[in-house]
Parts: sequence; C-alpha cells; structure tokens
Amino acid sequence: MPRITTHAIVLRRADYRENDRMLTLFSPTLGRVDALCRGCRRQKSPLMAASELFCAGEYVLYQAHERATVVSCQISDSYYALREDYERLAHGMYALELCAAAVQPGEENERLFLLLLRTLAHLCYGQAQPRRVTAVFLMGMTSLLGFRPQVGRCARCGRPVAAQGEEEAPAAAFSPQAGGVLCAACGAGEPCRLRVKDVRYLQDIMRRGLDSLDSPDACPDALFDALRALAEERMGVPIRSGRLLP
Repeated sequence: MPRITTHAIVLRRADYRENDRMLTLFSPTLGRVDALCRGCRRQKSPLMAASELFCAGEYVLYQAHERATVVSCQISDSYYALREDYERLAHGMYALELCAAAVQPGEENERLFLLLLRTLAHLCYGQAQPRRVTAVFLMGMTSLLGFRPQVGRCARCGRPVAAQGEEEAPAAAFSPQAGGVLCAACGAGEPCRLRVKDVRYLQDIMRRGLDSLDSPDACPDALFDALRALAEERMGVPIRSGRLLP
C-alpha cells in the first residue's frame, strides 16, 4: 500500500459528506496536494485539528490512483493565536490563498514553504505590524516565483534609483505594471510615490527578507497596495481574501 510521509500545511478546507473534509495541502516536496480527510469532523477524531486551516505538521498520506487520503498527522504548529486577532488572521488567510494560487501539484518549492511558515510565525507570535510582515512576504514570494521586483534600478530605463538624501525627500515611484521602482522621470503620474526612506525600506526587505522586521520602518499604505497589486497580477487569479484585509 503506497504511503507517503511529508511535511505540509493546510491551505484550504471544504466540508465533504457528513463527517469528512477535502484539504488542500502545501508540501515542500510534493507541491499542492488535494487530500481527503475521512471522519475528521466527528467528535474526538484524531484528525480534527489536522484538518483545520494553518495546521502544519508531518502528514502521512495514502495514495491510490489520483486520490490521496490523510492517514495521520503529527502536528508541529496550528498557529492558533491568529484566531484571536482579526487583523493578523486576515493577513494569514491572505498568505495561504496566495500560496494556494502559486503552488502547483508535483512542484517542489521548499523555500516558499519555509517563507510561509516563518511569515505565519511572525504574524502569530511576533510584534511587527501585520502589514509589514505581509509586505515582506509579498516581496519574497514574487522573487521566489521568478517575478523579483526591481528596487535598485528603474524598472523602465534602468537608471539607479537614489536612496540617499533627506528621508522625506521625494525619490521615485512604484509601478505594479512595470514590475518595481521607477525613477522620478519615468514615474511621473504614478499614484504610488516613494520617498527616499521608502526606497531604502524596499531595498532593505529585498536584501534581508523577514529579518528586516527588526527595523521600525513601516510600510506606507500606497506601497502595500502596490505590492499586493503586483503579486495578484502575477498570480493571474483573484485573491478573494484580500478584501478582508483591514
């Protein structure tokens, strides 16, 4: 009997029949896996917690033909505290849905899997503002998927974008359609204007990823919306949970 053991996290769930659920799992080695979780909605089922969103652990799956069934799960983290804070929960749901859109069956993506787990840990247990955490996740995810935003040079003309001078001085713009930062000349008329400190902020999170959350710099609302637009445009599908973000 073919059994597979893999680390995974639940990206989606849907009630099925009377006591079952269909799960969408993200495995670092198997990519997206759709699996049936039998009897998990019964009281005292050992699989009840393993069938909830955000549950991460070592799943044992039985593979028959094209269907996988969850046999057991050793849970490593359920990120339960997210459910106690609406804003952090909304950002966590958004990260899950982005990964569900990005990950394909059979495609290994360990780096995105680890980025998702670290992002959820920061949202659940960290002190950084949820928008800052999600901004870093968006930059990291698009980079890992081959859509790395241009932040050091203008995405249109290629000129270096200045990150020196007074922090509040206007320096550039950000364009989701162009795929990154635009110099002052190319970015004229763009709604997302960047100050010198905003350019430095983008360059810092591109360089250090989630480690940049030790900085007090905030993500401006216009820049956050532009990063969202860039990621969702590249995904090619609507990310419905984005409407829940405060």
